[in-house]
Amino acid sequence: MQNLTHQRKSILLLLLSMSIFLSVLDLFIVNVAIPKIRTALHTSVADIQLVIVYYVIGYGAFLITSGKVGIKYGHKRVFVLSMLSFGLFSLLCGLATEIHALNLYRLFQGISGAFMIPQGVTLISHIYTEEVERRKAYAIYGAIAGMSSVLGQILGGVLPDLDYAFGAWRLIFLINVPIALFVVVASWRFIPEVARKRDLKIQPLSQFVLVFLLVILMYSLVTGADLGWTFSLFFLLFSAMGGIIIFLCFQWRQYKKKKVTLFDFKPFTYKMFGVTLIALVFYSLVQDSYFFIYANHFQLHYTATQTGILFAFQGVGYVLASFLSLHFLARYQERFMLFGLLLMVVGLVVHYTLLNSDEVLFYKVAFLLFEYGVGCGIVLPSMFTYALSALPTASTALGSSLYLTVQQLSIALGVSMVGQVYFGSEQGHFNATILMIMLLLITGFVFYSQYKKNRRST
Repeated sequence: MQNLTHQRKSILLLLLSMSIFLSVLDLFIVNVAIPKIRTALHTSVADIQLVIVYYVIGYGAFLITSGKVGIKYGHKRVFVLSMLSFGLFSLLCGLATEIHALNLYRLFQGISGAFMIPQGVTLISHIYTEEVERRKAYAIYGAIAGMSSVLGQILGGVLPDLDYAFGAWRLIFLINVPIALFVVVASWRFIPEVARKRDLKIQPLSQFVLVFLLVILMYSLVTGADLGWTFSLFFLLFSAMGGIIIFLCFQWRQYKKKKVTLFDFKPFTYKMFGVTLIALVFYSLVQDSYFFIYANHFQLHYTATQTGILFAFQGVGYVLASFLSLHFLARYQERFMLFGLLLMVVGLVVHYTLLNSDEVLFYKVAFLLFEYGVGCGIVLPSMFTYALSALPTASTALGSSLYLTVQQLSIALGVSMVGQVYFGSEQGHFNATILMIMLLLITGFVFYSQYKKNRRST
């Protein structure tokens, strides 16, 4: 790929960035549209939560394997096929007539997204071979992801409010189809293939076992909390929990024997990486739960379109803060991340106070979401930086994959857990706010206590 012109590289970067654009878009676009989908399909609280949870499970769990699949079968081929699959399941989501079909299609949509993203990142690294231009390319790639989160929240409000006979909420899925088809055709035509390793071993059976156990776990948690705990749901819950524990123990045993495993546990031997991942779990339980409950709560006061615009202010705050975070993190270190957590905690307190007052003014809520977004934009990049800086260079690719997997699976658990607290009683808003504040405080405590311990020992 040495002879590519600058213009050709820019076109390829744009095509490959559509993987992160569509994957992030479909996470955020659904949050605001959830009330419309629930009304149209006459669903329970549990089933509507699974629209988000199953997508995140499919996306998070398959990140472990998808990079290896690209190495074995060719990054271009896997990218094109997964983009085609994403478009197909987006179409099926848009045509779904009942909630169980929609949730199944969302699971496969998430899996498709998981296979797109690592191929895009890898192909970009082969297209931009010089370090300086590669950094710029990844910065553009990250900026597109940030813009996608903002656009998703706006479209998630605007599209369902359009007055169409077939149900305008379907447009949030159907909008992906022409984009995906264009990228498939253009990518097959213009993106060059890179060398592959046909002898690389992957573990498809272990991957599907993990996803099956996670789906059963989340289904039993969400359904039991919503409809009541029957013996069969308890059995499913504890069977899934036991299965996951046995699965992880087996993987660890195989790893110790130096056999091929789904997980590579090497990054966990670096203590600060492991501690940061523990903090990440508590933080991620809040991350998308916030969007889920407030997408519902804001629509008690505003239209879906107004709600989408409100969330755009949060996205703008996040993008601005994330651009500045690396500079301030180097200067203020852990104090900067704790400042971000403090902004989020204060934001949640004011959220509850403002939204339960007699007058809920739009501009006040917009500023509040911007402030909360700034906190998120400080914490997430800081946590990612601390996690990867704890690893040697040779382990950063593997570490980032594990980081993203833990993050996405924790998000799925958080949406189901915090969502049930929110919908579970008349005091659900208060209870969910307290729970999210506690989780953020635990995040700060876990991270800061270990960081101070490390500094005293050096």
